[in-house]
Amino acid sequence: MENKIGNLEKIVIEFLQRTVVTKRIELGTFFQQMENEFARLGYREPVRGGVVENILISRLDNVGDFILTIPAIREIRMNYPSAFITLVVREKVYSVAELCPYVNEVLIFDERILSGNIFQIIINMTEFSKRILWRRNYDLAFNFRYWDDIWHLNSLFMLYFSGAYQRVGYISETIDVPRASDLIQILLTDLFIIPNEINHDVSRNLYLIKAFGLTVRNTNLEFWYDKQDYLAAKNLLGTFGEGRIKIAAGIGAAILERKYPIEKYLAAFKEIIAKGASLVIFGGPAELADAKFLEDNLPKEFVKNFVALKAGWRIDGAAISFTDIYIGNDTGTLTLASALKKPIILLSRVAKDVKDFFYGITETQIYYPWQTNAIVLKPKHQLEECRLKPRFDCCSVGKQHCITQIEPAEIVDAYEKMIPYAKTS
Repeated sequence: MENKIGNLEKIVIEFLQRTVVTKRIELGTFFQQMENEFARLGYREPVRGGVVENILISRLDNVGDFILTIPAIREIRMNYPSAFITLVVREKVYSVAELCPYVNEVLIFDERILSGNIFQIIINMTEFSKRILWRRNYDLAFNFRYWDDIWHLNSLFMLYFSGAYQRVGYISETIDVPRASDLIQILLTDLFIIPNEINHDVSRNLYLIKAFGLTVRNTNLEFWYDKQDYLAAKNLLGTFGEGRIKIAAGIGAAILERKYPIEKYLAAFKEIIAKGASLVIFGGPAELADAKFLEDNLPKEFVKNFVALKAGWRIDGAAISFTDIYIGNDTGTLTLASALKKPIILLSRVAKDVKDFFYGITETQIYYPWQTNAIVLKPKHQLEECRLKPRFDCCSVGKQHCITQIEPAEIVDAYEKMIPYAKTS
């Protein structure tokens, strides 16, 4: 093992010490030293005999982002059927990823040490690589995140420090490429620019696969749960909602601006239940109070509170497989429901009059329910605060804001339009 570490750790330590003493950041010298040592140790050698033996895939963001990457992961496996594939995810994603049939191992990167500080990232990735990655001798590594954020930066550095010979990723067409390319082109060997017309996250991931020269045969999403998850969900649901349309209500979201007011949800769900539906509520720990509010104020025989059960993503997914329509916010549960091909009613924070979200692409286009029947409800207008201070995320004021303009009657109307697509159990 020592011969595969060589002087890599020493170079990192000396770089950090030198930076403290001189107060100068000499990244160019540092990366050149690392490249020389990687090459000396044999990490930067071309694929032996043209056969890719070891592949690394880094996905350090959220559950929904991971699910949208599954088609690309599957196609990597189809193109490299004999390769040993390592997938690295955050702990919160592990339970969803661990059953992935297209990889050989799923590793957890401790999200408590995710950092935006480049020096801390170097320390963290050196330790992670020394402990796990360097023993694999990766031929090829993929990064599927293109946002300029903490997850993207950490993932790019993971690819570099893994020692992989080829490191593949992409950026958007309208990002200032010369400004972005200096560091990215050191961290990646194969950098592709995604045209703006390729706007959905799944499409972008698959575009990268094809741009790299691989074949794409299947574009479907997937979500996996095992027999125990299925039986647990079936036991928890019991005979709930028999003979009625079962609604999976996703009331949670990582971003407050994506959350719809619970009082308005209550008004909509009262009418929908009166029209013959039942409600299964999904969300995370932050939605415990809101889920209880709905449970207490709706007919109890027609409401099942899965938030309070804290069953976990896989059992939640198995439970959603028993439902007929998803109604809710833009969140991981939405993506899960899309993977299960459920009809979707999505409440979006992106107003109808928003023209420019992310370099001409709106959030709705990026995360639109993939390959399933969907209705997207949007606010009529950006509220003044967002219109006067435009941001790349269109509504970012730290509270429920533009989305509050959607009226309960719109949800009820969308539900009635979606009934023909529901497959009641």
